[in-house]
Amino acid sequence: MHRARECLNEILELYQTGPNEKRPELLDRVADLFFLTLDQQSTADTDAFGDVMERMAYDADAISRAHLSERIAKNHTAPLALLRRLARDDICIARPVLQYSPCLREGDLVSISSEAEQDHLMATAHRSQLSKPVTDIIVARGELDVLKIVIGNIGAEISAESRAKLSKIPGLQEDLQRAMSARRDMTPSPMDRLKKLTEVEFWQQITEAALMTDDEPDQAQPATQAPEEDVILNERDSRALKNKSDKEIEIKPAPPAAEKLLVDAARSGKIEDTVKIFSKITHLDEAMIEHCLLEAHLPALMVLCKAHSMAAATFTAMLQFRESHARKPVKDTVGLLRRYDGMTPKTAQRIIRFSDKRRELDGELQEPELT
Repeated sequence: MHRARECLNEILELYQTGPNEKRPELLDRVADLFFLTLDQQSTADTDAFGDVMERMAYDADAISRAHLSERIAKNHTAPLALLRRLARDDICIARPVLQYSPCLREGDLVSISSEAEQDHLMATAHRSQLSKPVTDIIVARGELDVLKIVIGNIGAEISAESRAKLSKIPGLQEDLQRAMSARRDMTPSPMDRLKKLTEVEFWQQITEAALMTDDEPDQAQPATQAPEEDVILNERDSRALKNKSDKEIEIKPAPPAAEKLLVDAARSGKIEDTVKIFSKITHLDEAMIEHCLLEAHLPALMVLCKAHSMAAATFTAMLQFRESHARKPVKDTVGLLRRYDGMTPKTAQRIIRFSDKRRELDGELQEPELT
């Protein structure tokens, strides 16, 4: 990828000065080059390709842009600025990106849906995963046909506010009512409601009472149960962080230079480099780091980043890395970042120590008696 931007600028100049009938073919060749060199590109290279393809596409006709949109829509690494512009184009161009692109973030979808036409809302409603903030916008602005798609989409999370709005729509058709009754999240059971209330209460107790104080936590027996996906780590995730005990290694803030290297490696999609750099920062072995990045519950990754005083932008880069390589959508990004901002490094360090002590206690309680 040496001199990538210079080479691309030369191609762009050739595109602008060459015959018009050759422009679609030249744009296709640049897209070919982008995909062929994808595993060699740095973030700057990807941005350079995006800049050139965007300028070429918007100097071409709608058919060329629609073809480009179809080619890059499902790719897990694509120039974000180009995707955002394509997503706001005419629906024949925007539809593949809105419906399939894994690179569009929750904030992008909220922004686009806030001002999009009904066809654009329809395409967004077909996405395999929709978070509550995006669904709320679609429900607030969508017409009946769009609402049918949202309610029939089992990957769309629907908030209580949107459920209430949907239930009051006059003249709701029978098929829409059947879709609503078929969704479990539209008719939560009493146990589901109780579980959610318990999780919220548990988080408030942990953050406001035990962990947000400046004093060291007392030595009382820790609770033996906690919501599996809450901020208290489960047994496997706690074991992954075992050597972060305060008796073994002092948890120090990540050096700024190392943190920048980590973000660059994650944004470039380089798994090996990301794992190695993260391992050096945290003093965890690479197998544990790979587990935290790709397999552990998200609170484990959140706690590990915050314990080393990493910036919210770094945590965001880790979430995007996980979503790309684990092929699993990260739900409620806004909520995760809000919790990350509200947590202090000392809180995260205490969570690690607390979870480690709880794991050791559980191991002692379950140890079989000698015969």
